[in-house]
Amino acid sequence: MSTNPPGDKVPISDLNNVLMTGKALDKTITQELEFPDLADLLVSNEMQIPPYIRSKTDVTRSRVFVGILKEVGRAWMSLDNRLYIWDYTTGGDISEYADQDQLICSVGIVKPKAGAFDTHIEYLLIVATALQIIPIGLSLTKPTQLGEQSVLTMIAVNLAVPSDDITMSSIVGTDDGRLFLVGHPTMDQSNVTGDSSTKWSNGSGELICRTQKMINRFLPTPFRVKTEANVKNVYVDNERKLLYILTFNSNVEVVNIAGYGYSSILKHKTIIDHVQQMCRQQQRIYNREEFIITSLHVISKEESRKICLMAMTAGGFRLFFTGHPNALRPFSMDNMQNDTPTTLELAHVRLPPPEINLNLEGPRPRYHTTFYNRGTCISTKANEEHDDIYITALASVQPDKQSNTLSYGYTSANSVPFIETAASKSTEYRFAVIEEIANGTKQRELSQQLSDPQRRFLAASTNSLCVYSKLRPVDMLERFVRQYHPSNKERKKEMIAFFEEFGVSEACAMCLSIICDSGDKQVAETATQIFFEYGGAPSAAKPNQTPGNYLGRANTVTGITYSGKHDGFALYLSRLLGPVWSLKLFVPSCSNEASVPFTVAKQKLNKLKTFMDMHRGFHDPAHISDARFRSLDSSMLSLYLDEQKSMHELYLFLLQCIDSTEFAVFLLDAYTGNHIQRYMSVDKPSLIKDIDVKMMLTSPEGREFCHELVITKIDETAVNSPTTGSSVTDNLQSRCPIFFSPGEYFFFRGVELIRQALCEELENERRHLLKQSLLQFQQASEKIPEPHLERVCALYLQQSFHIGIVELMLDRARKLDPQQHALAVFESDCQADDLSKQLFESRSRAYNFIFKTLKDAKSLLLPNANLENRAPVADKTLYVKQVFEEALQNKDPLFHYQLYYWYIQENMMDELLLVDTEYLIPFFTRVIKDERTSLEFLWQYYRGKSQFYKSACCLASLAELSSSEITLESRMKYLAYARINCRCGEQEPDTPSHATSQLSQKLDNLMNACRFQARIQNVLKNTGDLDANVVAKELDHQLIDEKRKLYPLTERFPVLLELFES
Repeated sequence: MSTNPPGDKVPISDLNNVLMTGKALDKTITQELEFPDLADLLVSNEMQIPPYIRSKTDVTRSRVFVGILKEVGRAWMSLDNRLYIWDYTTGGDISEYADQDQLICSVGIVKPKAGAFDTHIEYLLIVATALQIIPIGLSLTKPTQLGEQSVLTMIAVNLAVPSDDITMSSIVGTDDGRLFLVGHPTMDQSNVTGDSSTKWSNGSGELICRTQKMINRFLPTPFRVKTEANVKNVYVDNERKLLYILTFNSNVEVVNIAGYGYSSILKHKTIIDHVQQMCRQQQRIYNREEFIITSLHVISKEESRKICLMAMTAGGFRLFFTGHPNALRPFSMDNMQNDTPTTLELAHVRLPPPEINLNLEGPRPRYHTTFYNRGTCISTKANEEHDDIYITALASVQPDKQSNTLSYGYTSANSVPFIETAASKSTEYRFAVIEEIANGTKQRELSQQLSDPQRRFLAASTNSLCVYSKLRPVDMLERFVRQYHPSNKERKKEMIAFFEEFGVSEACAMCLSIICDSGDKQVAETATQIFFEYGGAPSAAKPNQTPGNYLGRANTVTGITYSGKHDGFALYLSRLLGPVWSLKLFVPSCSNEASVPFTVAKQKLNKLKTFMDMHRGFHDPAHISDARFRSLDSSMLSLYLDEQKSMHELYLFLLQCIDSTEFAVFLLDAYTGNHIQRYMSVDKPSLIKDIDVKMMLTSPEGREFCHELVITKIDETAVNSPTTGSSVTDNLQSRCPIFFSPGEYFFFRGVELIRQALCEELENERRHLLKQSLLQFQQASEKIPEPHLERVCALYLQQSFHIGIVELMLDRARKLDPQQHALAVFESDCQADDLSKQLFESRSRAYNFIFKTLKDAKSLLLPNANLENRAPVADKTLYVKQVFEEALQNKDPLFHYQLYYWYIQENMMDELLLVDTEYLIPFFTRVIKDERTSLEFLWQYYRGKSQFYKSACCLASLAELSSSEITLESRMKYLAYARINCRCGEQEPDTPSHATSQLSQKLDNLMNACRFQARIQNVLKNTGDLDANVVAKELDHQLIDEKRKLYPLTERFPVLLELFES
């Protein structure tokens, strides 16, 4: 067990584990965000009509209409010619419109056409009377402080369109500003336009009738051709750019309205007949009137890729249509790439919700008002004086997890059984409209947390507004937790039944939600007890048994099934991350509210961390000797240890999640405008577009880009606020202490100091900042990626701080290989293990930075050196000398050896002769393979150090060296220089006299042999014979010190006999 206190920060040493955990949770998070489903309970709250409006209703016996404008969070009520609008959440912000004297018959809302009105007009309120259609501009001011309420402002646009004595019953609008109105006996369309430059005073509108025949536009009223059927209502599908027209005889026409057009696609006139055929196998016989369609409801693509429309009938049947033939058959997705429907096929019929004490003999009440969205259908059924409200919703758990559940409704043979729940409630009102109050979330209700808002639905009548809220599984569990007591057997049975119904993992995830979100301490403690008591234990996934007799059979575990506690934690963590997991940071643009989801996610993640810190035994790495595991056998012990290890990795990932959400807030705070690319050193537009929490926690490229963003912020701060003194790195590290490693924070701080040095005018202060930056880099020199090192070196060169590069890279090489494995690789001519070879390559790359720096420093001495973007250097010669001295002062033998190689490659032998280090002589005597180069350097080096005897020895060896590159003439010169150095060596006090005498005698013999060999060479060259010339050239390759060894040449060339006889 770990003894770290709960408040300790756990470092993330292995980024790969974090990224692998993120990828494992990515699939779970994606699944949790997909298809919403709902629970089956319903509670209500009643809000009265504001007293001011209710008083007007009491004193005037007027015609009253009521409705909901969900786009602006308002309800409306019309009393004859007056219109009242108020905030249905508070009952305040009442607006009154009474600027005309005609009876208001319908009210609607639509987005204005782009560019038609001033930008502060967000919506158009459409007021319809029998004489004219009146648009009114709406501007909604959102609250800026807690406790404030939004304010709706009505703006006159001085525009009206004649309605030709048609009483409009419905008004709907499209997202692109088109307006459709339904009036009896025809349906009309009006495109409302205006000129903002004249403040709409010269605006015009046009009313076009779409349902009457073309000839009727030119005939008097008595002679007009009768249309097929009156239009009941119209419905807009903004996603697919379609208009559905419903007639009173349940015909449906589909119209394409894309691009401000209007073209009929198809008409379905036999819907009732098809429904009766699909329901013919039911025990009860339904009459035709029960299949009359009362309303249509568009189904979004998010909810279904195949079903596009739902129709509610008077008898409570729900009819589901698809726009493509055979859409429910397998492998039919290829036909649905186009949004334009080719048919309107009845694909599914669901029977009315079951009713208790249903009187089959008497007339059945009719459903008249319906709302449908995301799998939930709320409808009202008219009784004598009031409505009963019914709700049907998808089941919260999968069919295989439910027991004793009644499935009703039509089921396709090609699909799994559909299970839904139903509930009903009696009311005291007659509702005219039902709408959902937006709560900002579209998660599955099973995935929602206790702190998330419930789905709420607003039903409006002329007397009251009723709010219906749906309870979720977590709400039900919270009720059970409040009533739970371990000694109460009935409560324990309820809890066991709940865990069995929803699954242990789901129930444990709900427990964590209650623990983290409940404000009641007692409830949280009880939920914690339930979590650990009912969370289960890990088990073997597949026990394999070896073949053989029964007694010799051994069980082995090939996999592990984690406990509900483990999977519940992973599930709950996934759900907390879900809202921000794929939320793009910089798309479409940064705004003041863009950081809110990340801040909320971080708060929730911190609550989960608090729970984990209070129960460290749940996730801390465990040892086999832990007291908790003493009673377990070996097979179970391995399962518990594996789960403990997995939980610890999840905990570390949780810490990274907390910091990643805060890092997202940091980025949004840092880049409040669209100027991020201006300061980036690398153009990465695709990464800017795609960066999100998922990329941060699953992709190495994403982590690297986060690093780039921090550097970009440092650069921006240095440019825009060079004198503020605020540290980007300190701010980031205080907010995200473990998102980046300690080494990365040292790197950020070093870059920040360099940027400060760029803005510093005083030379002493600038040098101080550069040295401080070097100290920061050296804290993590071995962990800085090489691309970042290149950037640091470029900045140091710009600041004329070559010594900083030398010191940084030498420090990096030392920390990369403190045991000097790379030196062994170098000395063994790369004969070593792979790890040692990798260390050698890493150190060599570090040395290459130094060699480039030395070359750059040397270039400062050139007369045509370009120093335009460099910090000035007062004494260039002294500066370059200091840089080279800094490199030579190091005690790294491998660096010295590679440095000397670099001197040789750069033809800097004269400069190398001035070097005096302990590694120079061993390099030329043991390391370098070219003996001639070694001896050429050493004789000059010794002569420069006044070690004449050693210099003479090297020259003598050069003269004797067998090499095709040394001629006899050169050998004679070497011997002549050797004689001179030998005579000078006689004066050296540390050289014995007999040594110099022996060397002198040897040099005389070699000189005589060299002269004789030169005479032979000249004779052979003068013969003009080709073979003789070849032999003469070969005599250059080696000095032969004995005449007898040359005598065999006389047999081939008799002309040489005279030389040997003389």
